[in-house]
Amino acid sequence: MVVKQIDEQVQQVNDLFLSGQVKASYELAKEILANHVGVENETYQLIHQHVAMLEANGYANLPTPSDEKVKQSVERTDGSYPERDVLSAYIGSQDDEQFGKVVDELLAGSIEAQANAYYSMAEYYVLAKEHEKASVQYAEAIKLQPNKALYWGAFAQFLNRYEGSPYLALRLIEEAIQLDGMNPRWYYIQGNIFLQLVAATKNLSYLPALEEAWERAKKRCSAKQVELKMDLAKSNDVLVQWKKQML
Repeated sequence: MVVKQIDEQVQQVNDLFLSGQVKASYELAKEILANHVGVENETYQLIHQHVAMLEANGYANLPTPSDEKVKQSVERTDGSYPERDVLSAYIGSQDDEQFGKVVDELLAGSIEAQANAYYSMAEYYVLAKEHEKASVQYAEAIKLQPNKALYWGAFAQFLNRYEGSPYLALRLIEEAIQLDGMNPRWYYIQGNIFLQLVAATKNLSYLPALEEAWERAKKRCSAKQVELKMDLAKSNDVLVQWKKQML
């Protein structure tokens, strides 16, 4: 009876993860381990491995957003965000010293300003191709302001673009979606992460969630978000061609 119950719960863990509900999948997996200490069957071991893999990707160390309502950033028509203006000004001048001064001023300001500083530094290190440093700065921005969807989403996008862990990226983008569910960008990134997982694992079970994510992105795009709509169309074309080869 216990083994059957574990098997059913394991299926639930798997279904949650495949649909992008990775936080719930992780919490349920931990609950199974806590409730069935001493059970050594194969299924239990699979759950143990699942939790270990997720925690190796940083799940246990991620901050938890509070109930506080925070005004979320609105994406501009060119795909940029106001919080990136600090870096955009630097790119135009290539003045390292001035960029450093602005960052120092932000770090001396409010929590919101400090988080913006870390986000700006993360984006700077991405451009400098110093990816380990970028990861650290993104993580600091999230710790300081865990209720800001932009920081979760930007970190997820970074991992997806530069072949970081898709398991961590999926967890990050889920939080961005929960904080700001009307932003089409987050669903587009979520679909890209699922595509990365399909390519890496050859597990076609991710495909329904991938297609649903892109469909949600498409529905949420405003008339002015032409660039994002084009990216979605291109991505769908790639997926169609890929499915013809795989299926």
